[in-house]
Amino acid sequence: MHLVYGEYEEVDPLDDAEEDGVFVSNPPSTIESDYNTPIASVDPSAGPRPGTLRDYHPNVPVTHPGGENHLQKMDRDIHATIRHMENLYYPFASKAEFDLGYWLSEGALSQKEVDVFLRLEHISCMTTIHTASDLRSQIEGLPEVPRWYHQQIKVGSYKTKVPLMLYWRDGLEVVKHLFANPVFGPCMDLQLRIDKLPPGHSFIGMIGASDKTPLTIGTGNKEMHPLLISLTNIHAGVHMKATSHAFALVAYLPIPKFLNVSKPVHAILSARVYHFAISVVMRNLKLAARDGCPMSDPRGDLHMIHMPLVAWIADYPEQLLIACTASKHSPISHAIAAQFGDPLPHPPRTHSDTLNAIKRACTISDPCDIASFYKTCQTLHLNGVVEPYWKNWGNACPSIFLTPDGLHQWHKFFFDHPINWSINIMGGAELDRRLSVLQPRVGVHHWANGISTLKQLTGREHRDLEKLLPGVIFGAVSNEVACALHAIMEFIFQAQNLFLYDETLHSLSEALREFHYYKDSILASGGRHGKNGPLDHFQIPKLELMQHVIRSTRAMGAPYQWSSDITERCHITHVKQPYRMSNRKDFHGQCCRFLDRQEKLQFFQLYTVLKSQWASLIYEMSREANTMALHYPEATWISTIMPGEQYVIAGKPTTSLFTNNRTHFSSDDTVAILLTCCPHFPRLSIEEASQLFRIPDLCPALGDLISGRSYLERNGRRICRPNCSLSFHHLHVWQKFRMQQRSTQDSHIVSPARMVQALPPSSLMPFGRGDTVLITHESSELLSPAAILGYLIVQVKAIIQPVTETPHLNQPFLYVKFFSFSHSSFSIIDDIRFITPAPVTDMFLVQHHIRLNHEPLGDIVPLGSVRQVIELIPKFGREVPSSMNCDNSLQLAREFFVNNFADKETFHAILSYQ
Repeated sequence: MHLVYGEYEEVDPLDDAEEDGVFVSNPPSTIESDYNTPIASVDPSAGPRPGTLRDYHPNVPVTHPGGENHLQKMDRDIHATIRHMENLYYPFASKAEFDLGYWLSEGALSQKEVDVFLRLEHISCMTTIHTASDLRSQIEGLPEVPRWYHQQIKVGSYKTKVPLMLYWRDGLEVVKHLFANPVFGPCMDLQLRIDKLPPGHSFIGMIGASDKTPLTIGTGNKEMHPLLISLTNIHAGVHMKATSHAFALVAYLPIPKFLNVSKPVHAILSARVYHFAISVVMRNLKLAARDGCPMSDPRGDLHMIHMPLVAWIADYPEQLLIACTASKHSPISHAIAAQFGDPLPHPPRTHSDTLNAIKRACTISDPCDIASFYKTCQTLHLNGVVEPYWKNWGNACPSIFLTPDGLHQWHKFFFDHPINWSINIMGGAELDRRLSVLQPRVGVHHWANGISTLKQLTGREHRDLEKLLPGVIFGAVSNEVACALHAIMEFIFQAQNLFLYDETLHSLSEALREFHYYKDSILASGGRHGKNGPLDHFQIPKLELMQHVIRSTRAMGAPYQWSSDITERCHITHVKQPYRMSNRKDFHGQCCRFLDRQEKLQFFQLYTVLKSQWASLIYEMSREANTMALHYPEATWISTIMPGEQYVIAGKPTTSLFTNNRTHFSSDDTVAILLTCCPHFPRLSIEEASQLFRIPDLCPALGDLISGRSYLERNGRRICRPNCSLSFHHLHVWQKFRMQQRSTQDSHIVSPARMVQALPPSSLMPFGRGDTVLITHESSELLSPAAILGYLIVQVKAIIQPVTETPHLNQPFLYVKFFSFSHSSFSIIDDIRFITPAPVTDMFLVQHHIRLNHEPLGDIVPLGSVRQVIELIPKFGREVPSSMNCDNSLQLAREFFVNNFADKETFHAILSYQ
C-alpha cells in the first residue's frame, strides 16, 4: 500500500561551499510504532493576562536537575577551555573580528565583494580572515545547532523533472533546541498537564506551519515549500513576533513535477509526497508524543515531555492537502461546495471520519492503481493520500488542529469578496471617489487613486482598506447590503480580540447570523460575479470556515495567535533572503547552510555578550521588566545587562513615550503625549498665530482660558471680548504631536505611537489639516458607558503654549473645533437621555457644532484631555459632491460617521461607550 518511499543517499556537494557537519547523510535512528494513547485537546493560551486567573492541573509536573539550556551547552563545548582561559570569541581572533564577520555574513556584500573587501590593505592587517571561504569556515566552527539532513524521495516507477530532495532537520532535535532556549524562559509555561499523561510528565504543544512561496516573479517559476514549527508553551505575544525566532525552520519540502501523468494522478502523487516528507521530519516527535522524552527547559531543569500536535497554520489549499480532503470541500467539516453558504455550521470531519473513509477507499480500489483509486476517492471526498502524517500522532484531528488563519480567511477574503461585491454594486469609480476624498492621516494608507483596479495588496493594506468600507459605501448601496457587509466587518474585528468571552462568542454568532439574513440582497443587487457572469450562490470556502471559529476558539483559544502573518514573515527571513544569497542553482542546500551559519552566529553573539558581562546564562526577568517588555524578552535581557547599549540581534520593542521625561500624561495615565523640543513656530504673537491658522477668536478664547471658566461652564459662549487684554502676548505653536496608548485589552501592550496633525491653511490646503480626536471633560469625570456625554469629539486646529511664567498657563493647550452628536442619535429611556449609534452602520453620527452666528464652535482645551485618535467618514449621499476633496471633506460634509473600525483600540473604546 505504501507507494511513496524514501532513500538516504550520499550525494555530491551542492557547491564548493559544502562543509562537514552541516549536512549528514545518515538520519537519526527511529523506531517504527503505532500510537494508541490518545492525547486530550489542550488550550494553548498565551501567558498570564491582567484580570484573569490561571487554574493549574492538580498533578504538578516533576522536574529533575542535571539538564542544560542551549547557552550552558555552548559553555562546555570542545573549545570551551580556550574561550574561558584565552579568547572568548574563538575561533575568531577578537571581538572586532567577530563583529566584522557577523556583518559580512548578513549578505550586504556578495562573495566576490567580500573577497575584495578582505584584501583591502587596511582590512587585511586587522583580521586573520582573508576570504569569504575563511569566514564560512570560522562560522562553521561555532557551537552546534540542530543539524540539517538531505534525503531523496522516490515514488515507484514515476519519473520527475528533477529528483525529489527533502532537506530537513529532526523535528525532535529542533523542539529540544527551542525548549532549551533561555531567551524564552520568562515567557514559557512549564506547568502544563493533561489527565492521560503518566504522573509527573508534562507536554509541549506543537504548532506546525507550511505554505508554498514563490521565489521569482514573472520568470523562472521557482518555488520553495518551507515547514516551520513552534511551541504553544511560548506565550502568543512572543511567538507572534518575527524577531523572537520562536518559529524554527525544520524542512524544505519537495515540490514534485511528475512527467507524463494526468493532473489527477499528479495531484495524488504530490499529496502523498507531502505527507511522507512531513512524516520523515516528525517521526521522532510522534514517538515522543506517545512515550515522552527527557528535555531540558530554559533554566536547565529536566522534564519528561510529550509533544501532541495542537495547531497547524495553513491557507485553504494547504488545509485541504493536510486534511486529505478533495477540492471544493471543507477541510474541517462535512460541508461540500453547495453548502458553503449555509447559515449554520456542518458537523466537523473528525480524525476517525477521515481514516475510516481512507480505509474504505483502500478496500474498494488498489491505492497503487492511481487512476482507479482517484475515482473512488472522489466519491468519498478524499484526495488520495493513504498515510496522513497525523494518523499516528496521538489523537491529532484536522478539524481541531487546523485553526482559523486570520490573514487568509478574513483579510484576504474581505478584499476578494466584500470589496468586489461593493465595486459590482456601486461601481468602481464611485467607490474610488469616496476613498480618495477622505482626509489623509499619518501612518494610515490614503487611497488617492482608489482601489477598483488593484489586483494584489499587502496584508497591511488589506487591513487599512477593510476598516473604511462599512462607512464609505453608505448611501451608494441598499441598507440591506450595507448591513450584510457591516456584519462581516464586525465578525472580523471581534474575532481578532486578545480575549474572547462568552459575550464575544455570542457577538460572533450574531454577526454571522446577520450576514446570512441579509446576504440575498447582495445577489439581488448584482454583487456576485464570476468569469461567466452573475452568480446566484455563496459557494465560498472561507465563508464556510467562519462558521467554525467559535468552536475552534472554545477548543484552542483566541484565533489571533494562529494567524499566518508571522509565518509569511518567515518566508522572507527563512526562504527569500537565503535564496538571494545563493547562486540560484541547487539553491536548497545553500539556503540550509546559510541559515545554519546565521543561527550559530545569533546564539554565539548572545553567549559572548552574557559572558563578557559575567552574567548568568539563565534568564531571570524582573517583575518590572516583565511588565514593560513582555513580548521582547531577548532585548529586555540584554538591556538589563548592558543598559543604554544597542544589541543588534534582539527585536526592538515598540518605542514607549511613557518613559520619556518630556511626555505629557492624561489624568488616568493611559495616554502619553509628546511634543518636539522646539516649537514649529516659536514665540508667535497672538495676532500672528490667529492669522496663520485663521482662528479669528483666538484672543477671546485665550481670555476665557485665563478666566478659569471652562467651555462647559460657559456652555461654549464667549465671555471675553475680541480685543480683551491678556497677561501674555506670545505663543509657542506646534503643527503636530505624537500620542501613545496602553492597549485596552492588555495593559502590558503599548500601541504604536500615532501622529496628530494641526497644519495651518495654505494655498494647497485652504482649510489646513487638523486631525480629529476624542477628549474627556475638563473635570475628568467620565460618565457611565451608556452616556457618551463624558467625551467630546473635536478637530485639532492648533497646538499652543502661552509664553508666560504663570504655572497653570505655561503648558500645552489645543485650540479645537467641536462636533456634536446628530439629533437623530438621541434616545430617551426612563427619562435618561442616551446617544445611540445610527442604524445600518451601527456607528455614531456627528456634525459640526455651530454657534448662533453660524460659526463653528471652537475653544481651548488641555492637551492632556486627549484620549483617542478618531477617524470621521463623511456621510455621503448617492454621490460625492464634485467640489469635495481630501483637503476639504471635513469642512464641506454635513454629517460624519465615527468610524469604530479605524483600529482595534478605537473599536474596543467605542464599543465600551455603547
